[in-house]
Amino acid sequence: MGRRRRGFNLGRTLRDAGDRIQHTVVDPIATTTSDIADSIDHTIIDPIGTGTTDVIGTIGGGLTDAYRDTARAATDSYNYAVDLANDSGAVAACVAASVARITSEAASQGIDVSSEAWQLGSAQAVEFYKDGAEAVEKAAREAYAWLDANACYIGLNTMLTAGTVMYFTPKPDPVDPGTLNSVAISSTWLAAKAAEKAAATGKWARKTTLVHTIAYLITEALFEIPGLDGQIDKHLVERILVNVIESSIDNYYLWGTAEFVGIAIGSAISPVVATLVCEGIAPAGATRAIADFDENHALGEQTANESRAQQMRAS
Repeated sequence: MGRRRRGFNLGRTLRDAGDRIQHTVVDPIATTTSDIADSIDHTIIDPIGTGTTDVIGTIGGGLTDAYRDTARAATDSYNYAVDLANDSGAVAACVAASVARITSEAASQGIDVSSEAWQLGSAQAVEFYKDGAEAVEKAAREAYAWLDANACYIGLNTMLTAGTVMYFTPKPDPVDPGTLNSVAISSTWLAAKAAEKAAATGKWARKTTLVHTIAYLITEALFEIPGLDGQIDKHLVERILVNVIESSIDNYYLWGTAEFVGIAIGSAISPVVATLVCEGIAPAGATRAIADFDENHALGEQTANESRAQQMRAS
């Protein structure tokens, strides 16, 4: 375990870093989604597209190294997560680092990170934290050893991006898992939106099933990723995803077509998962209790399985 560097002030370092990105990443949340996407494009996407990765080194490199050094020196990783969650500048820097690293990794795996859909997804990842963050005790304690042993962000982002391509990106093969899952999500979304327009009384019930269907599919795929299963509680992840997805469920660019689904998960959801696993924090309110969670989980699982079965019969 590393030793704290003499004279190192984590709070000051992260506040300074947070101030540097505040005007380009956090402040735009108060404007429109397209403005946020433009900010993400100029500060994260463009440098990657031109081969200049200074933004990754500045935000995602030294900054998260500072976090990790302090985490290794801490005897209580939950207290570390609490300190992080209570520092708005540190949270802003942390989320920006996650977005930058995921975007860089996606570009290296051939994903078009210059697309409007990716930019909007990255903007959504930032917006999830508009009300701040909360420390997640179970995640912080469970992820601590994994963080130290596996250079968390580097390893996890690589696996998350590969998992997104494998499990949520449609392929020519109609029964490929990526095709089945992405079509299941988008077709369920379109059906729920159609029902919402047809009858207001069915709106919330269908939307709840929709959210749980998407959260179920994402959670199941995430826990197929080597190294993640056993390092963090599966039900906790699904509950956080339900709350996060619910806040973005009306966004067509995230969930409206099979082609968008993989991009949405890669750009908007993966940073949330990486920040949860590597830092022990989640968007504020994302761990709140969910009414009838077990029942809705079962409905989401049933809906997902029925959609995939229907696709397989049709093929």
